[in-house]
Amino acid sequence: MEEEIKKAIDFVVSKNARYADIRMEKGYATVIELRDGIFREMSYGIAQGLGVRVLYNNSWGFSSSNELSNLKDTFEDALKIGRALSLSEAKTEAIKIADANTISDLFTLKPKINPADVSIEEKKGIVKAAYKAAKEHSPLIKSVSILYLDGYEEKIYANSDGSYIVMNTPDVFMRVHTVAKKGDVLQEGRESIGAVAGFEVIEDENPEVMGQKAADKAIRLLDAGLPPAGEFPVIMDPKLTGVFMHEALGHAAEADHVLYGESILRGKLDEEIAYAGLTVADDPTIENSHGYYKYDDEGMRSERTELIKDGVLVSYLHTRETAGRLDATPTSNARASDYSDIPLVRMSNTVIEEGDSNFKDMLEAISYGIYAKGMRGGQVDTIRGEFQFSAEEAFLIEKGTLTKRLKNVSLSGRTLDVLKNIDAVGNDKSRGSIGFCGKDGQEVPVSEYAPHVRVKKILVGGASA
Repeated sequence: MEEEIKKAIDFVVSKNARYADIRMEKGYATVIELRDGIFREMSYGIAQGLGVRVLYNNSWGFSSSNELSNLKDTFEDALKIGRALSLSEAKTEAIKIADANTISDLFTLKPKINPADVSIEEKKGIVKAAYKAAKEHSPLIKSVSILYLDGYEEKIYANSDGSYIVMNTPDVFMRVHTVAKKGDVLQEGRESIGAVAGFEVIEDENPEVMGQKAADKAIRLLDAGLPPAGEFPVIMDPKLTGVFMHEALGHAAEADHVLYGESILRGKLDEEIAYAGLTVADDPTIENSHGYYKYDDEGMRSERTELIKDGVLVSYLHTRETAGRLDATPTSNARASDYSDIPLVRMSNTVIEEGDSNFKDMLEAISYGIYAKGMRGGQVDTIRGEFQFSAEEAFLIEKGTLTKRLKNVSLSGRTLDVLKNIDAVGNDKSRGSIGFCGKDGQEVPVSEYAPHVRVKKILVGGASA
């Protein structure tokens, strides 16, 4: 296959293509979904295909196929598209591809327990156990949904610079979602685990405990009160801190948004935009994380990229194209959900480094405020730099003590204001949320690692249930 791929790349280069690359993938996946006592899906499938990019003049041509034998035809189709676009009357901005090392590698991540070696009956049993633990936690639990995913991906990446990389990686994911009801009040609880690793991740986390935690969270919120409205000091727990930095800062730091004038961070490199004690990075090198990868979808070896260093914006996240157009260094953040999608600038694992504050001291410094935990949804406008998030649960802080439990707490404001208003970063970093990040119709696995963070003031209100 290597010789065939190199011949196809050489063919389009001989036709004056400036650059070409290919992602050839074969994935094996198991999906089990149990909702309200019924298995809605229990499947095993194999998906395969290839995606090809060709740069002709200053226009990209992209073509994909689910037939691996269509190698040369797919390259020719991409070349034709690039040529056609280059002949359009619209002015095309010059595209520069940043230099990168040529890599040849065979990388295989060997799990402790290969998901393929675990029977479907055992996987089904684990899902049922998590469901039972959640459902039987309380008669107030009215709905439980369990989603289990595992897979194994074989991927080949090659480009006209001479790189040829073969990667074989497993992954697992499991989510428990519960709904509790008391009278007319409904509340939700969620727990998730996942990693680019083997089935051992599922076993180590104990799915039954996951079910109990998700159910207990929903039950706790049924009798919680509504939050006060106004601007208050807020402590965000590690999960909320991680998702906030991912959504409000991370997306704004994606260089394609910067290039297209869709980011509040445009033109702010080397400026102090946050609390001096804040350091935020994107790090796909964290093993056993949900956002781990050895190479991105442009064949760049993964590396940690600091976005904010001691309060100063020091980098954006890049593909080779955005790095070339902004005279920067690529940051191994080109990711595509699968072979049929074009790689975009994407985050991986968002990491907020520890500070020197402990949670007790952070709490005692607040006479009246909010302790917000987790996130159940929200939205971010990277152009205006505005956000609105809903915490999973929260507590009122009175005279340095957690008092009343709160529900439906919304937090809103301007990203740059909040970054400046941080006045303490905790010394208790832990793994936060695990899930999938969406952008332009594509989803990729991500996670966050963060400590508690205190903000001097955020606008607080009551979100809809």
